[in-house]
Amino acid sequence: MYRKTILLTLPLHSALVPTMSEFSKEIQISIEVAAELFTNLIAKTYQGVAGFVKDKNKEHDFFGAATKRYVGGLIRRYNVVQILDMREPVELKKLFVRANILEKITARAGDSAEDLHSFFDFDRRAFGTKKETVDGEKMVNKLDKFIVLGKPGAGKTTYLKFLTLMMLDEFSQIERRKLPIFITLRAWADKPMPLLDFIAEEFDHCGFEEAQPFAERMLKNGDCLVLFDGLDEVSETAKLNDIITQIKNFADKYSDNQFIISCRLAAYNYKFEGFTEVEMADFNEEQIETFIRNWFHGEPKVASECWERLKNNPPILELASTPLLLTLLCMEYAETKDFPPNRAALYESALATLLTKWDSKRNIRRPELYKNLTLKRKESMFARIAAETFEKNQYFIKERDLTRMISAYIEHIPDFKAETLEPDSEAILNAIEAQHGIFVERAKGVYSFAHLTFQEYFTARYIADNAHKGTLEKLVEQHLYDAKFKEVFHLTAGLLDNADELLRLMRRKTEEVLEIPAINMLMEMVEKSLLAMESNYPAVMRRNLAVFIIRARVLAPVPVHWPIFDLIYTLDHVLSIDLSYNIDGAYYPHAYAVAYHPSLADDLHDYIIGHDLTHKHLPDFILGHILALGHHLDLGLLDSYNKASKIDEQIALKFQRYFSANILIINCLEAANYVSKDVREKMLHEICLPKRG
Repeated sequence: MYRKTILLTLPLHSALVPTMSEFSKEIQISIEVAAELFTNLIAKTYQGVAGFVKDKNKEHDFFGAATKRYVGGLIRRYNVVQILDMREPVELKKLFVRANILEKITARAGDSAEDLHSFFDFDRRAFGTKKETVDGEKMVNKLDKFIVLGKPGAGKTTYLKFLTLMMLDEFSQIERRKLPIFITLRAWADKPMPLLDFIAEEFDHCGFEEAQPFAERMLKNGDCLVLFDGLDEVSETAKLNDIITQIKNFADKYSDNQFIISCRLAAYNYKFEGFTEVEMADFNEEQIETFIRNWFHGEPKVASECWERLKNNPPILELASTPLLLTLLCMEYAETKDFPPNRAALYESALATLLTKWDSKRNIRRPELYKNLTLKRKESMFARIAAETFEKNQYFIKERDLTRMISAYIEHIPDFKAETLEPDSEAILNAIEAQHGIFVERAKGVYSFAHLTFQEYFTARYIADNAHKGTLEKLVEQHLYDAKFKEVFHLTAGLLDNADELLRLMRRKTEEVLEIPAINMLMEMVEKSLLAMESNYPAVMRRNLAVFIIRARVLAPVPVHWPIFDLIYTLDHVLSIDLSYNIDGAYYPHAYAVAYHPSLADDLHDYIIGHDLTHKHLPDFILGHILALGHHLDLGLLDSYNKASKIDEQIALKFQRYFSANILIINCLEAANYVSKDVREKMLHEICLPKRG
């Protein structure tokens, strides 16, 4: 029998930061309104508090002043958020919250690794399926007791803060108004006192007379929303079991109230009777876009540019599904107004946030189960696991296989004890999932990397770190034409101290295609035709355009997929052009963004294979060069060649691979951390040249 669970999605916050005077005024108004909502309730509660001295002359002032201090403290603490290295706080009250409803926690589903792999879409770069959504703000209208579970950085604490603020907001969707009591469990655990005393202490600080009897009366009346934040942040030394027992007893004793607990999913191994389990969901693209537009509120052009660049970089977009990492991406874009070509550096920053920064910024110290498994060794272990699984197209890993790979690594660490290998491996896996979120349990006993991007990054990390063992040669020989390894090539180039050897290997491998006479003859025709062509543009660009025309004109009858964006991507990256223009009112910051406008792609392809082109938005620089190259290439001659050469599907496929590999070389040149000047010039000069001799 499983327990009903609900998956929550949170949050979208506005990055509009008002001036201090505006902010203070807004805060004061919120406090006044919230105090009005609860003053009468607090006054009514005091009527039943034994020992409270009634004084008609002071009652109103006392209730109003104490209430303002209490709700004011909540609003001032939780109406702003400032995480990581944000220079200034952002307003939290304008959050938009939604919830995805599931019948049970994802990690407890009974799917096998084979089941998960069968519906995994590599191109979509997403683990799982679209889920039904429910408004998270209304969750407190449906449930009296629930536990919010989620991955690191999923927004659990922010959600609890949001609900606290909504309880104090007269215009919220909350139907049952209760006084919020927010308890940071780590703070309570550091104080050896009963829970009721800890709660009463806050009321006492706000000037409530007879604070403990008052708090107990409020709880007995069922007038409170008690939020317990961060169960996973309570250390074992703070007697976690005792904390859990107190929470259970407290919820049972004051059962007429509402209770919410937050905890990291992988750290939750307990049973709270009567509580519904809910899980924070990843952001979808609509939420990501809204988050970005709110973040850059007041700068709509920057917001549009950021969203377009992110949308056109699927591996980076994948990271944005985690609220914490999306915040990191927005901060990065705010600094440079772009995402770096060397994505490896960006991923390193994201991983550092999950592995160390997120906890250290909040002064949280988590237990180290194996003291000799340092951060550097953890990353080395992740790299080995990623390389082994990615090579096998294995994105979902059975728990026993994952613990085996962990065992194979830690047995070589100093002070390892063979007799504890199996339990150590299982404990390390659980700790990595709970503390860092690098691995995620997708179904019961089935894991994956949290993001496909992380698996690709650590695969590239393994290849770069072990280049002296022949990993570069193996990568190029086995995977140059494997589309799934494209991002691994980019990242490897960015991780190597010197990418010269990788690029040389790639060039030699692509030239093998020119051993096919039919293909090399085409390249010779391109070269001879363009020698007489006068142009201000580099020969490398003209050759790529010509090859693209050949690919469409000569090879179009062969049923091989030709992605239109390859041409435009080449233009943008070879020439480092930043052409900005509007298409149907949307801002497209790079030339290759044209590829994502379907009608443009269709029209361009139609033109190349001999149809009319009438689309008014086609960029002139593309149209002009196609016309010029079409004239110099003598398309009639190409058509005759096409008939005489009998291009079959195998030759067409190899030609496609040749073209795509050249594009990949250009991408790696851009992504590389370092390439010598001679190698760079040689790579660009030799693109699409025929074989000599």
